[in-house]
Formats: sequence, structure tokens, C-alpha cells
Amino acid sequence: MVLKFFIKRVWKLIVLFMVVLILSSFCFYIFEYEEPEDREEGYSGPDDFADSFWYSIVTLSTVGYGDRYPVTTEGKIASFFLIVFTFTFLGVIIGKVSDAFKEAREREMLGMEGTDFDDHVVICGWTNIGKVTLDELMATKQKTVVITDDEDEIIKIRDAGDEDYIYTVYGDYKNKKVLKRANIQNATTIVIATDDDTESLIISLTVKELNPDARMIVSIQNDELKNTLYSAGVTYVSSPSEMAGRMVASAAFEPEVARFIEDVTTSTSGYDVQQYRISSRSYANGITVGKFQEKVRKEKGPLLVALGKYRPGEKRDEGSPKNWKLITNPAPDVQIKENDILVVIGDRKENERLAKSLNLKQGR
Repeated sequence: MVLKFFIKRVWKLIVLFMVVLILSSFCFYIFEYEEPEDREEGYSGPDDFADSFWYSIVTLSTVGYGDRYPVTTEGKIASFFLIVFTFTFLGVIIGKVSDAFKEAREREMLGMEGTDFDDHVVICGWTNIGKVTLDELMATKQKTVVITDDEDEIIKIRDAGDEDYIYTVYGDYKNKKVLKRANIQNATTIVIATDDDTESLIISLTVKELNPDARMIVSIQNDELKNTLYSAGVTYVSSPSEMAGRMVASAAFEPEVARFIEDVTTSTSGYDVQQYRISSRSYANGITVGKFQEKVRKEKGPLLVALGKYRPGEKRDEGSPKNWKLITNPAPDVQIKENDILVVIGDRKENERLAKSLNLKQGR
């Protein structure tokens, strides 16, 4: 894409260079060529058109080997104009190429060419919520595109993770062209974390139009907008103020509970809550919770804390939380079936053991 933009900027100069090259080759051939029987000793003209082309190349490149040179008045006049053009052209082309490379680099930094990420996460908004979300995603090496309307933050965003897993796009979150540069049509999850709830609602509606199957998570300031956003097709609505209030209340009389929640809600260190979806090939498919827990204990795996079961009878999107029944601390006799979601708590090694054993990827 960058090469395409570069060629678009300098193609006229390339055409001009080729025209002058061919024209000067014809002039040198016409003015300087002599038949073999008419040539004198020390002949410096071309043997054929290829020699004329060679002369024009070395002159335009300012190399000037001197193996071919004009001796006729017409040839010298033509060569004079070619030399003048060469110095003028070189000055222009160097400036244009430099500007084109600089602009191409800036466009790449701003994400103007778009990304080919697929099955990725898109974060709309570089707020505190967006920063924490990106840290968590980078810890699990999830391909992520961050859309920001603050050009000064782009370098900080790019420095937050490996370039193979992070891409930045600069622009207005509500603009469809900007969203398409993030390849939002092929994203699996969109996180909307702006400072304006009204803007978040507009973005949600636009995203729903571009990718109706994507999971949408929206962070809001006003809890009263929850039902409105769910009606707009949002998968999950988060209220930082509500969550912070619960944490503060727990810390007031149950400090260990607050510390536990803080620990298990981050994947960057300590313990982490993760989920895995059961496939038809998984050994957990068809066994009870009790047998699954026995096997996991033997393998020193994580602790099963909940089981999510899909209710296909409901006529809603699969991603909707209303379509899933979450069974917390499931009884030993509950059967695990294909497409069920296992929610576990463990450190990184324990969770990796389970993922390898189940041959599954984290997430839904």
C-alpha cells in the first residue's frame, strides 16, 4: 500500500524521465550514427540504438563513462540540453522522492492505508479504559487496532505492543472510512471507550451497520444508558464508576475480597480469569464437571468457577449475554457439552496447561 501511494506521487516524473531518455537516445542515434564503411578511426558514435540508449542512461545518471560522446554540432546541442535537464531533474526528483517517502511514512503512522488484520479487536478511544484494555490484550497477544482522534498519542500506542499485534488508526470514530481502515468488517470484537456517552452510542450504531456479527463492549459514564445500548445491539455495557464503587465498598470491610478481584481481573500478572469454549474434539465434551475437575487437578490446572451454556432457542445474536446461562460453581453432576464455556481462575502456567490439554484458544 505504501509503495502504491509512493508510485502515485512520482509517476509523472517517472514518465517524464522515460520520455527524455527515449528522445535523447533517438537524437544521439540520428545525429551521431555513421555506417561502418564511413567511420574514421576513433569513432565515438553508436553502433546501434542500444549504444544510444546506453549513452543517455550514463548521461542522465551523471556517471559519464566517455565511451560514447557527440562530435557533431547537432549532437552537442542535444547533449547540452540533456545535461541541463539532468541537473534540473535530479534536484526535482530528489525533493519529490524525499517528500513522497516522508508523506508515505506519515500516512503509515496515521493508519491511512488501513490494516489487513483479521479476527482482531478494535478499540475506539484512547482513554484510561482503552489503555488498560490494550495492556490486557497485548499480554495475551491479541491482534488489536486502536482508533484515536489524538495524533500526539499515536507513538505511545504503538510503543504499547509489538507491531505484529498492534495497529493504529487516526481519525473520527464515527467516520465509516476511519472504521473501515481498522478493517472493522472482519473484527471479532469492538471495544468502545470514549469520554462521551452520546458519541459511544453513535459509534455503536455505525459499527452495528458495518459488522452486525461483532461483539461490542461499551464503557459508559451514565448507567441510565445501559438499556439503550443493549437495545442498539451492544453485547456488554461496562460502567467504570459502578465497578469502582463496588470495589471501594468491598475494600472498606472486605479488603481481601477487593485484592482478590483486582488480582484475577488482570492478565499482566498474578492470577487471571479466562474462558474456553468446548469443541467437539475436546476431551471435556460429554463428561461431568466432577470428572473434569479431577482431571484438571491431576494436571495441576486452573480452578473451574463457572460454566456458560448457550440457549439456542432464543432468537437473538449468539454474542448477546441474554443468550447464555452462566452457572456459577456448577455441581459435579452437571454435564459439559460442545459449545459450553468454561470459566477458570489460574496463573499463566495453569491456564496454558489447560489450553494445551483442551487444544483450545482463550476466548469465545
